[in-house]
Amino acid sequence: MSELVATAPRISVVVPAYNEERYVGATLESVKTAIAEYRRAHDAEVEMVVVDNNSSDRTGEVARAHGARVVFEPRNNISTARNAGARAARGEILVFLDADDHLSPNFLALVDDAMRSGQYAGGGARIVWNKRSAWVSAFNAFGNGIRWLFGVSNAVPFTSRETFEAVGGFDERYYAGEDMKFASEVRRWGRAQGKRFRVITDGYVLKSARKFDLYGGVVVVLGLLAFALGPWLVRSKRACFFWYAPRR
Repeated sequence: MSELVATAPRISVVVPAYNEERYVGATLESVKTAIAEYRRAHDAEVEMVVVDNNSSDRTGEVARAHGARVVFEPRNNISTARNAGARAARGEILVFLDADDHLSPNFLALVDDAMRSGQYAGGGARIVWNKRSAWVSAFNAFGNGIRWLFGVSNAVPFTSRETFEAVGGFDERYYAGEDMKFASEVRRWGRAQGKRFRVITDGYVLKSARKFDLYGGVVVVLGLLAFALGPWLVRSKRACFFWYAPRR
């Protein structure tokens, strides 16, 4: 797959990446599989945009080797990186994927189907974990409760460029939890336009449980609980060390 899509793409998959040289290649390969499936159903193109968020490793080099267009964002903040990717993207539909996530092969086709219907302002994905344990199950159950409460999925949020700009993109005060806030804003804006939020359940995103291996289940689950009880913590980079520590 060439680094640049010659014609204007229908979909841009935006991947923020900080020191993800070990994972971003496999992530992009999953996207390429989904692109191949998408092309069988739609006469349109998809581009991959990786935002190198001031990495100290070979993240950008690896991403280019796997066919992505790479942009550099010096401010080490996930929201800023997502917004930088959206600005660089050329697609009508923006799909935001974490650098260690894997898409199901049918996911991009389902996203396009949803957006072409005109019924949805945007959406998110059903989550499948790449590892099972009691702690992962507890984390998933708690996360599902939060997603149910807000009526959205923050996993692989997608929307049109028009809606992205209408809601102001991702809140750059947030060092974590920005995806949930963004999805909630898309849902709120959509309701005002008579549109719904689509949680794709017949496709999925495969999430990495690597933080459970790095930090342990107790730390990860209690960290999520702390963010739920003290939402102001997501504006502290220090409190959000899971996502910014050198240990990847």
